[in-house]
Amino acid sequence: MIKTEKLKVKSLSLFIPVENVLAEIFDLGFKEVSSATIIADNKFWSKKVFKKEQEFISVSDEIGDADYLRDPIVTMFGKQKTINALSKLE
Repeated sequence: MIKTEKLKVKSLSLFIPVENVLAEIFDLGFKEVSSATIIADNKFWSKKVFKKEQEFISVSDEIGDADYLRDPIVTMFGKQKTINALSKLE
């Protein structure tokens, strides 16, 4: 019998530049599978989805002019190892 690791869901708001988040995601071996620009609440968001085997990561980042700190929102459906790696970026 093959033992598979349980996948969990976790969402984080990270207070670091989105470029750093994306670099870590690529370092973990994920590939971008989808991207879109979303308009909500009079704001523009860049949304990217990454996949590695059965794991998924979604990164939403506000784009455009802003006078406040923006924080990328990272939502993961993944292994505890992936969640721990991205949680360390907080």
